Amino acid sequence: MLVVNNLEEYRKSAPLALTMGSYDGVHLAHAEIISALVREAKERQCLATLMTFDPHPRMVLNKDPDKLKLLSSNREKREMLEALGLDILFVVPFDKEFSNQTAAEFLGRLVQGMGVAHLVIGYNHRFGKDREGDYSFLQRMTEQWPFTVQEIGRQALDQMAVSSTKIRHSLESGDVALAQMFLGYPYTLSGTVVHGDQVGRRLGYPTANLSVDDPNKLIPKSGIYAVHARVGSDWKQSMAYIGPRPTLQSHGKSVVEVHLMEYDGDLYGQEMTIRFLSRLRDDRKFDSLEELQSQIRLDESRARLYFEGR
Repeated sequence: MLVVNNLEEYRKSAPLALTMGSYDGVHLAHAEIISALVREAKERQCLATLMTFDPHPRMVLNKDPDKLKLLSSNREKREMLEALGLDILFVVPFDKEFSNQTAAEFLGRLVQGMGVAHLVIGYNHRFGKDREGDYSFLQRMTEQWPFTVQEIGRQALDQMAVSSTKIRHSLESGDVALAQMFLGYPYTLSGTVVHGDQVGRRLGYPTANLSVDDPNKLIPKSGIYAVHARVGSDWKQSMAYIGPRPTLQSHGKSVVEVHLMEYDGDLYGQEMTIRFLSRLRDDRKFDSLEELQSQIRLDESRARLYFEGR
């Protein structure tokens, strides 16, 4: 898959079949649109192309941009989109100037400048200044410019009951199993293992402290989770803790710690990805380290039962 980060550098060669949008999380409804796009591209002998935006438009246009947390980093999005069979991915820098283009101006760049011959959009997709570019607008414009447009209808997408907002709410409430059902795959966090205070090691449960790569990535609700952790190319059965560690500190910042149940090695400085499988319990404060240690033993037993049942 060719990745293009600057539209001005792209020189049209073959006709393009294109869809566009944020595609945060690349969930099941997104995959439905992309599947339709890839099918149409093959039939029309076009290149299957997707245009997305960085940063997320809501981070530029909303009054509280910091409140939006993303379901996928740019790298994760790129990898998932490539797996769905795209030929070209346009990653367009999004700013206020870009957002002020009229729908006609932007469409002209797509059709006349880049060679877009076919557009595939979801039923509720809008673009351009004041969101004036919708399906009706595109249908009218096909009478002026040489392109066709296809809308993926409400029924096809709504029957999945999937949206990025629903997935965010699921993760914020700790329901990682529901989020997985919406996404079509387990939710993941990736980052680098950094040094901690080694309290877990003293308790008999050494943990890898994960510094998440993308500061805008959504962190699930505090608590204990059964997860798979990838070390190198291997996925290990593990437990993850998310929270401010209330037993150890009164006003600590939230951390992500991972205990690999069948691994004994040095992980410092290594890249790690964890995928969330099941929530085991809420975070809570214990009266002593001994009480915390007893609870961790119980957490491990529950995690092992979970993995044995899979």
